[in-house]
Amino acid sequence: MVRSYSKGYRVERLAIEHMRRNYGAVCVRSAGSHGACDLLCGNGREVYAVQVKAGRKKPSVSWDELESFARMFNAKPLLLYKPDRRGFIEVWRGDCLENAPSGRRGT
Repeated sequence: MVRSYSKGYRVERLAIEHMRRNYGAVCVRSAGSHGACDLLCGNGREVYAVQVKAGRKKPSVSWDELESFARMFNAKPLLLYKPDRRGFIEVWRGDCLENAPSGRRGT
């Protein structure tokens, strides 16, 4: 349990850096949350409700829950998926997760 929490914490910290670097966003982390959103990020123009996932298997995401949460903050729902040691893959609602590896990659 502690190991998976540590992994989740580490990946969420990398996601915060990804959002800062790529969107100029400041993020608030929902520590230990098992809810729809791991990070709530904003840059003064846009707000993002971010779910962070890591691992080799394609992640399962409840888009309905994430979109419902995002609507409460007038935010854009975003999945940041980190399948390996390289950067994140951004998956937006309209994207098919099966096509995720060809999506936008960042660090």
